[in-house]
Parts: sequence; structure tokens; C-alpha cells
Amino acid sequence: MIYRFLPFSLDTDSLELRQDDEVIAVEPQVFSLLAYLIENRDRVIGKDELIEAVWEGRAISDGALNSRINAARRAVGDTGSAQAVIKTFTRRGFRFIGDLTEGNRRDSQANSPVLQTGNPSIAVLPFENMSGDPEQEYFSDGISEDIITALSRIRQFFVIARNTTFTYKGQAVDVQSVARELGVRYVLEGSVRKSANRVRISAQLIDGEAGNQIWADRYDRELEDIFAVQDEITNTVVTAIEPELSRAEQIRARRKRPDDLDAWDCYQRALWHVWRPGPDDNEEAKQMFSRATAIDPNFAAAYAGIAIAHLRSVTLAQAPDRELAIQDGIKAARNALAIDDQDSVAYAALSCLDMLRGDLETAIEAADRAIDINPSYAFARLSRGVQYARSGRVEEAFAELDEAERLSPRDPAQWILYDGRAIACMDRGEFDIALSWTRKAIQHPNAHGTPYIHHVAILIKLGLLEEAQKACAELMRLMPGLTLENAPQHLAVVQRHLNLYLDGLRKAGVPEK
Repeated sequence: MIYRFLPFSLDTDSLELRQDDEVIAVEPQVFSLLAYLIENRDRVIGKDELIEAVWEGRAISDGALNSRINAARRAVGDTGSAQAVIKTFTRRGFRFIGDLTEGNRRDSQANSPVLQTGNPSIAVLPFENMSGDPEQEYFSDGISEDIITALSRIRQFFVIARNTTFTYKGQAVDVQSVARELGVRYVLEGSVRKSANRVRISAQLIDGEAGNQIWADRYDRELEDIFAVQDEITNTVVTAIEPELSRAEQIRARRKRPDDLDAWDCYQRALWHVWRPGPDDNEEAKQMFSRATAIDPNFAAAYAGIAIAHLRSVTLAQAPDRELAIQDGIKAARNALAIDDQDSVAYAALSCLDMLRGDLETAIEAADRAIDINPSYAFARLSRGVQYARSGRVEEAFAELDEAERLSPRDPAQWILYDGRAIACMDRGEFDIALSWTRKAIQHPNAHGTPYIHHVAILIKLGLLEEAQKACAELMRLMPGLTLENAPQHLAVVQRHLNLYLDGLRKAGVPEK
């Protein structure tokens, strides 16, 4: 088996760890430790279990174990402070948290993206924080995200989604390899150095095929000029890629944002949390988005962020009152659109929230609007694909989900894509294929309880009772309040499959009330 966490790959057959095409020399125990963490990446591995697996139970000191952990981190470009690949859980153990794909030699080349031959395609890598202050990570991340958003609103560009490019954060990457992996012709990378009231932004545009630098520049500005700097970078990139079209078709990103940097700081800090998987991150994001709107009541993007945070509280089963959270999310999205009716994030959030309250027709209309504004917005494509699947529009669902995957091939929310494909396959009566998709969905590290509901129902339909009962136990762990009585609300509006779901959950062991 080959496990890939770019730019690294670990081959358990040849016992090789590689960075791109270069073999990295590691001690056998370090390789075994890394392989064991990867193979058991769905949970925290305690010290005793690691010793039993790697050292076969032989007594070793804590210092020896820590030495091997540190060696594994060094081998994959991680550190004890960054912990982007191997995370330490105090007094509990360790867990592999890198963004992982897996495959075999036969399919590894077939599944590799190819360079796009249509519209100019670009990936914006996370800008490096050069300030020496980890607290400023949100600032450099925000610069990258704003450039991605601005470029995505220019219809000539095919822009790789933020959730995919940010999987390279903190890694030393080869630009040509990134271009091949993501299927883009151009890569934009840069750095941000913030000090007191000044900021220096450096950026360079690379030809992903040839590897040569097309353009580079550096900007020294007072912080009050930060938005103008971002516009300037975007416009210069457009001109570098398509000079003959830039004068006629260039569309400047004119998002309505506050001039008050404090509000912007709050917004960027909220974005830092909203994409993280920790149990408290979503609530922290909601609070920071709200602080941004308190400072500047006309900050549309922050209201859209509040809507996303409410949406996540429902999908993660964290909302004390599900219906209230949906209504609060809808209100926040509408507040954003009242300020800026071109906010695609607000439309996408509204689309998902409408789906959760059972109004598929309105949900699809909102997703349509989000995609009209920003055709490269992968999350809107993903949402519309799931809504098509739930509506029985099977062929449209597959087409839209395929496009979402093309736009963001390494998206942390990819389990939703798998789950949507499973629902579409069920409409075709292809339960064996649907099962393969739900298995992929529940194995994804970011998945929560919803795909388990579909998974359990399909297993019962196929007569796999024992596997269904095991899956149901995990479902009840993730959604401890689930009953047959409240299950329909978690299934949103797939009414035509409702009896199949309820019958499956009942037979697998979900209580009536």
C-alpha cells in the first residue's frame, strides 16, 4: 500500500519513505512507527500500544520513544511545535493528522491529475508567515484566502479551492510537483512579514510546466493599505497570465469589507478556527465573526461566516437547538446578502441551511446563485451536487460532484462528496456501489455521523447485519441522541428513502425514542 501526504509518500511494500521522487533514509523503527500511526490514523495511539507494535513489547525509555517520534517528524518536515503531521495529545498519545490519500501502484498514475488545457488554471499556495510569531499565522492565511477569492471571481480563471491548497501549509514543496498534482499551469506563492503597523508582502508567479518564474514583486505598505495591496497583486497576476484579455475582461474583486483593521483581524482569526476540526473551534469562530460585525456592522463576509458557523454546529451535532441554529444561520446569511448581494459564501451557506430545513427547491436556487457569482467555488458545487442527489436528479448530481472534485481534489470535506454519490447510487438501485461510497465516506478523517446513517441502512438492505451493528455502534457514539423518532431530521429531505433508512436503523439497534 502507498500512503500519500504530499509531498511525501510511504510505501509499506517496498519499505520506502519518499519526498517527491527522492527516497528519505530513516531507521526501521522510525519507518514502522510512522506506518503504524498512518494505518491507525482514525484514533490517538497510546505509548504502550506504540511500544507493543513497534518494539514488540520490549521495555524502552520515554526518551527513546520521544527520540523516534522526533525522528519521524523530521523525516516528514514536521516539528514538535508545528505538529502538522504527527500531533501529541498530552498524557494520551500520538495521532497522524496529515492530509492523506492511499492507493496502489496500478492506479497511482491513472489517478494523477493532468495539466488543464482550457482556461488558465492557478493554485495559490498558503503564504508563509515570516514574522516569527505563530499568532500572526491567521494574517498570512488571510492574505492567501483573499487572493484566492479575488481570482475565483474572475471567470477566465480555473482556481483550485482554498481547502485543497492549504493542505500544503507548512510543507517544503516543489512547485512543478504541486502543478502536476493539482493539474494547474501556474502556481502563486509568497510570504508575509508583519511588524508593528507595516507589512511586507512578497509574491511570485511560477510556470508549473517549465518551473520558471514569470513574475515577482514585493510590497511594503502601511497596514491601512493592505486591501489595495491585495487588489494590486490580483490585477498584476491577471495581467501576467492573460495580457491580451486583461484590459477588456479583467474583473476586479470589489468585496465590501471594513476599513477598520481590528474587524478584519477578528474575521481572519475566525477563519483560522472555522476550518479546524477541534471541538471548540467552531464556537470560537462564531464568536470572532460576531466580534467583527460588532466592530463594523456592514462587514458582509463576517455575517456569511456566522452563517457557516451555525451550519457547522448543526452538521456536527453540536447545536443545543437544531431548529434555532438553522434559523440563526439563515438570518446571518440574509444579513450578509443585504449588505453585499454578490457574496457567494452567503448564498452557499443559505443553500445548505435551506436544505437542512427541508426546502430543496430554494436550496438549489441559492446554490445556483453562488455558482453564478463564483463558478470556481467548490463548496457551492459540492452542495448543489448533494441537493441534486437528494432530489433524485441523479445524472446532474454526478456531474456536479465530479466538478466539485475537479475544483478541489484534496478537499477536507470530500466525505460529503462520497456520501452524495452514495445517495445517487441508491436511486439507481445500485446498493453495492452505494456501499463502496459510504465506506469511503466514513473512513474519511473529517466525516461525522450523517454518512453512517446511510451506511447502516445500505448494509441492512444488503443483509450484512453484523457489519451494520458495528457501524451503528460508531454512529451512536458520534450522535448519542439519535433515535428513530428524530432520525428524519438528520436525513434532511430524502423522503423517498425514509422507510429504508428507518428500517435499517431499527434492525441495527437504534432506539425508538
